[in-house]
Amino acid sequence: MSVISPELDFRISRRQQWVSGVVFCYCLIAYACSIFCISSKSWTLNAVGVLLLVHTLMWSAYFVHDLIHGAAFRQPKVNGLVGNVLLFLTGSCYCRFQALARNHLAHHKNRADFSAFSIANFLKSLPKPLLQLIIGLEWAYFPVVNLILRWFCIIAPFLGDARRSERSRTVILLLIRGSLFLLLGWYSSRAIVLYCFAYVCFINLLRFIDCFQHTYAVFQLGQTLPQYSLEYEEANTYSNLILGRWQWLNLVFFNFGYHNAHHRVISCPWYLLPQLDAELYPASDRQHISLGQLVGNYHRFRIDRLFDGYGKVINTDAGVNLDEFVGGIGVSFLILREPLSWLKVPTAIAQQS
Repeated sequence: MSVISPELDFRISRRQQWVSGVVFCYCLIAYACSIFCISSKSWTLNAVGVLLLVHTLMWSAYFVHDLIHGAAFRQPKVNGLVGNVLLFLTGSCYCRFQALARNHLAHHKNRADFSAFSIANFLKSLPKPLLQLIIGLEWAYFPVVNLILRWFCIIAPFLGDARRSERSRTVILLLIRGSLFLLLGWYSSRAIVLYCFAYVCFINLLRFIDCFQHTYAVFQLGQTLPQYSLEYEEANTYSNLILGRWQWLNLVFFNFGYHNAHHRVISCPWYLLPQLDAELYPASDRQHISLGQLVGNYHRFRIDRLFDGYGKVINTDAGVNLDEFVGGIGVSFLILREPLSWLKVPTAIAQQS
């Protein structure tokens, strides 16, 4: 595995702010166009609108990730402002951009994943009928656990003291987004159904990419952490990519699959990640996993990952064996990881990979 130090020009001199400006404009314009299309009475436009909305939400989310790392604009205030606008589009605005950035950067600094609580323990603590309903919805690819985590972010200011100062802000955001949603429904009930469908697709795509990028140990924020090495980080980070002659399709996912390269140079902007990856890793690197290999795992382990953690990737002479790679749940960088004191769930225990 390569340990070559990347050149600084990947971070600084070759960053083009105009590209970030174009992406931001695309997200705003494409989002508006998608709303127009799903509100139309034409089923053809509806289909175009759903695809455009899913892609716009996905690119908005991944662009927030670049903004968190300061890889988009040179001015931190601009990164924060654009980040908050895109968080509003993705429905993740109930968490402050700065708080999400703090949580996500801890993931890089500590070479670990974080959870606000044990999702498995939380699910097991629910009444059996409710647990069976959640399992049934997850089996049908409805991402109810991720939606629960998002709603926990929304109600947290009202149930604990840690985010008490955000209560007014949260109420205002709920009123604004709720009013816009009702206005859309008043104009076109079909648009509401299509928007919800597109949003579920968006969450599924995000967590499909997210859940197979690490086999890190999982902790609660504030716990005493081991000091993990670069070798540990590299061995437990995976680049889930569209490989072969269709590599350009990685652009659909904002090049987010180049995850080993991203972890090596976190300030490298999205459009330079393929070049950085080529500099650091051979095409046959064990950490390069084809997205096609993971579709079956995403389907097969869609219930197991609610309770069993990441699973493991087994190294063999022939390459990596993914038969036990379960994947994570609720690992989105759009969700706060800070402990929820009001949620009476047994403390999460670190899961070792």
